Amino acid sequence: MMDGTLNRSLFVVALSIVTGSLIAACAPSAVTPGDEAKAKAQTAATPATPASADAMLVLGVKKGPPPPPPSGGPPKPPPHPTPASYYEPVGPFFFYVETLTSTGPSRYGFTPTQPCIQSGVFKRGMRIVFRFEVLDTSTGKRVTDKDGATLKVVLPHGEEVVARWAIRGSVAAMPDSAWMWDSSWDIPPDYPLGSFDYRIAVATKDGRTSTFTPPIQKAKTADSRVRIID
Repeated sequence: MMDGTLNRSLFVVALSIVTGSLIAACAPSAVTPGDEAKAKAQTAATPATPASADAMLVLGVKKGPPPPPPSGGPPKPPPHPTPASYYEPVGPFFFYVETLTSTGPSRYGFTPTQPCIQSGVFKRGMRIVFRFEVLDTSTGKRVTDKDGATLKVVLPHGEEVVARWAIRGSVAAMPDSAWMWDSSWDIPPDYPLGSFDYRIAVATKDGRTSTFTPPIQKAKTADSRVRIID
């Protein structure tokens, strides 16, 4: 019941964490006004070049006509009532989870064209990065490396990847960069396509356990789960 409440009440995945032997998060780069002006001048002077045959667009948009203005028609259905579980206490842990592209190549040699961005779509062969915070609702404090807790990402095929406590940006981190748990996994080139149902499990030194399962919003035209594509 506790995990059920957690799964319904806890929230967010965003799609989509960090590189390194396990990972490393992105650190902002310093750009001076002079560098920015030079970059703009070079961009204006350089003709556009077609995308490399080795690069593949993971996520994009397409241009189309705007939707027609609303008109009369059948009445809208009544709004969905909020489930009672959303008003229940949250606990014993609260999770904030992201899935991101990596900043470097995976073990299979795939490097994302857009590094270190939140994403819910990953190509076979890429590295998927998991980055998350865990809050102990009984104390109001973060679960950190000093608590003796074990945190791991449980993958759909049963593999478990232990998370580490690390600063975002690794060796390139800024002094005020956030500290979070993170882990990563390189998607095999022949991994099954489709939805990717991972979980995050926490076990504390005092014996408490809990599991975060990303909430699912599934419809005929949409599926909020992380997806693996070819």
